[in-house]
Amino acid sequence: MVRGRLQRLNRAGGAPPRARRAEDWEILRDLLQEFYRQVMVSASIEDVFRQMAEIAFPPLAGLSLNKIGDLGVKVMATP
Repeated sequence: MVRGRLQRLNRAGGAPPRARRAEDWEILRDLLQEFYRQVMVSASIEDVFRQMAEIAFPPLAGLSLNKIGDLGVKVMATP
């Protein structure tokens, strides 16, 4: 996030040879499960995004990947 703005990013390249082979959202889901034990196993990126808003980062509440769009959205005030 830059200056309170949330943006979607596309993968720029492949993972290094010894890196874990998983989708980015699956790794994020696993991190949420590790740090916030109440996170349920999610079946989709939308589930993970919703859980992030509920548990870890309330400014994301009410947003979806579609609402973020290609240009991003402002989610926090910045000085």
